[in-house]
Amino acid sequence: MTQEMSTTIAPDAAPARLKADIYETAGGEAYVIEIPVPGLNSDEIGIEVESSTLTVSTQPQATELEAGRRYLQREQSVEPMSRVFEFPTEIDTDRVRATLENGILKIHAPKAVAAPRTVIRIRQERHSNG
Repeated sequence: MTQEMSTTIAPDAAPARLKADIYETAGGEAYVIEIPVPGLNSDEIGIEVESSTLTVSTQPQATELEAGRRYLQREQSVEPMSRVFEFPTEIDTDRVRATLENGILKIHAPKAVAAPRTVIRIRQERHSNG
């Protein structure tokens, strides 16, 4: 007698989304986002940056199921996912860096440097009358 396992999926279940830890560096000069992406390669991950938002998307490559494999339960997502991260201050889009190590995507997003205060001197032009 073979017994089948079943998993009930609620129809109103929210779609899977990337989970993340987000923090500021010790000096407060940058934000760091750490996202677990087990099994993904760097070419399956996309990052787009704007002045105050960063979007991470994944596009897992389809893997062929092994012949004869009958899943009892499958929890590892093979669906594309994406998430938008909004920052309270602008970030320097030219200096954002990302690394992928041991299944963790780590994004370092430096804050944009505000222009220093500048004092403008006004020159008085003298008109000649003559």
